[in-house]
Amino acid sequence: MSKGRKRNRKAILITAAVMLLGVLLVLAGLFGGSVAGLFVKDFDYRNINPEDLGSSIEADMKVIYDDIDLPDKTLQIVGDIQSDDYRLILLDLSALSLEDQRAYYASMGQHITVSGTLRAVDENEFTEVCESIYRLYDHVYYERDREITLEQFREFVIQPVIPYCIEVTSIRSFNWLAFIPAGIFIFIVSLVLMICLVFKLRKRIVLPVVYGLMVIITGILFLNHIRTMLSVHKVADGLYTMKNIECTDTQGMLDCGATNVNELVGWILDNHLYGAPNFFADTDLEYGCSAFAAESPEGEHLFGRNFDLFETDILLVHSHPEGAYESIAIADLAVVGVGENAAMSPDSFFGRAVMIMTPYVVVDGMNEAGVGVGILQLNIEETHQDQGKPDLLVFCAIRAILDNCASVDEAIALLDSYDIQSDMEADYHLFITDRSGRYVVVEWLGGEMTVVEHPCCTNSVVAPGEYYDMGLPDGRMSTIEERLGPDRVVTAEEAMAILRAVQNDQGLTEWSCVYNLDDFTVSICLDADYETVYTFGPEDLR
Repeated sequence: MSKGRKRNRKAILITAAVMLLGVLLVLAGLFGGSVAGLFVKDFDYRNINPEDLGSSIEADMKVIYDDIDLPDKTLQIVGDIQSDDYRLILLDLSALSLEDQRAYYASMGQHITVSGTLRAVDENEFTEVCESIYRLYDHVYYERDREITLEQFREFVIQPVIPYCIEVTSIRSFNWLAFIPAGIFIFIVSLVLMICLVFKLRKRIVLPVVYGLMVIITGILFLNHIRTMLSVHKVADGLYTMKNIECTDTQGMLDCGATNVNELVGWILDNHLYGAPNFFADTDLEYGCSAFAAESPEGEHLFGRNFDLFETDILLVHSHPEGAYESIAIADLAVVGVGENAAMSPDSFFGRAVMIMTPYVVVDGMNEAGVGVGILQLNIEETHQDQGKPDLLVFCAIRAILDNCASVDEAIALLDSYDIQSDMEADYHLFITDRSGRYVVVEWLGGEMTVVEHPCCTNSVVAPGEYYDMGLPDGRMSTIEERLGPDRVVTAEEAMAILRAVQNDQGLTEWSCVYNLDDFTVSICLDADYETVYTFGPEDLR
């Protein structure tokens, strides 16, 4: 065999190995966390001895938690939740910095390593934990026809709780997703080189041509994706803006018939990312919010909104598809796994690529016709209407209303033409208002849509009847009503002050915003910092 052939064969083998490395990197990015979790030693929660108390421990666990009412504490699931062989242990996060606490909550579904000290839970603390769990899950008992007593049900829901606590001192995690773009790049480059070697093409001529064609083809296929990604602008820590150029097929979204978030994401990937596989973890977010309609002394119509959730970054999305109304809306980036403390940074290439999807999952917004809408969670059983109409996931209703509706009545008619489906083990209601001064709360109870004219809502049912006040009743509604007064006339500054008065008492209000439906502007405060206000109009986002 000639020296030239030997060199060529060696080069082919090396290139093939590099191609394999690229494939392995992509697989590591997609499945590395799950595979690594199979080889770590889980926390042995079944065999805790008295001598273990007070000792330092290091536990590897998948972050799945129940949000309880105790400050800086949460209930972490340990064991195998899929086989019901699991328990709940209290984590005390008070020793962590705010950044590390946010990193823990943002790691839902990911594997992390927790270091801390093990201690017993005292009787009073255990009682507080149980009471918090009762408040979390009592609605399940009332919504479903159970043959057991309330006391038996409560005993059932606290049975997995073990009387121990880990006082967490540090957490560690590894971002496997960064391997994906690196693996794709290595694979493509080595593939082109392999073609040259196998077919004995002149690399000096072929490589520039092939790579040039790759750039051109990529530009053609992903032109709107790239333009959308380049439009992303960081305004401040946790606040970004984006011009929606790619995800403008609202009618396609309406026609896709998605009944849960996973089906919606599948449709987005099929239609906007050329059928890319869905590797997104199931979203499991619980949030509390407030919304109200008011009028300024000058006669302008205001829509106020609080969004309460664990730490998240937000994206202000400007959208103006052909034949649709121009709109400004806000997306919660945690829904798509993006954030400073999430798996994907919003400043990274991969994070911005995922942000392209957000126009379909915005949670509040307004359009140029003067319609404002927001979604708020109800902690009651999911809605799955079955009246023979096309299915519409309730999260998609925001985008549908912003693009197509010029009044509250048009929004109601649109919603009534679909069988509404909720997801994530909860129901939701929509607060809708317009610049005529009309406002309604739309709810789906017992399979039926109800429309109530009420100027505000939080996270409990406002429709009169058997469901009234179910969900998460508290004092926020009465506070808003009192601050608004009977005429609901407040300045924009007073509207923001109302949102400040009903902010989450555990510091979980991620944003407060006041939409002006007449001049088409929105003012936003982040993380309950009401001294810093960011104001945007369409001219700032186009």
